[in-house]
Parts: sequence; C-alpha cells; structure tokens
Amino acid sequence: MKLTEKQKDCLYCHAPFQSIPLFRGEILLQIEEDGGEYRLMIKGNGDPEDIGFLSYVVDGQVINGCPFCKRPLDGEEEE
Repeated sequence: MKLTEKQKDCLYCHAPFQSIPLFRGEILLQIEEDGGEYRLMIKGNGDPEDIGFLSYVVDGQVINGCPFCKRPLDGEEEE
C-alpha cells in the first residue's frame, strides 16, 4: 500500500509519537512501538492522584493501524 501524505506526516504513529491529552489533560493517549508491535497506551500525566484508576490498564491494546491517519502498522506499507 502506498502511503498518503497525511500518513507519511502523521504525528501520532511515527516517532517520537505525539500524545493526545484526554479529560483536561489528566490522562494521555499515545501509540508506542516495541519490536515492530504497536500498542495504543493510556498514560498518566505524572500526577499520582490522576492515575489511580489507570493502575489496571498497563499493557495497552495491540493495534494494526493508526486510528488517526489509518496507516497500516503491520510493516507492509511502501514509502
């Protein structure tokens, strides 16, 4: 699959992986890549009081495509 300009320039699925603040910045949504596997992670903003309910969400969700630009994340795209 040939990437569109939007997919090539996506800030969310290319390093350094920009995060998206949710709930007035109390938590962050961010894609992380490790060994070719991409995960959609939920992270705290650094304030321990804001992340108590996140203690159960530690591994994130494996994803096959960027939810923002729809770029496939399975390593089969063409530049």
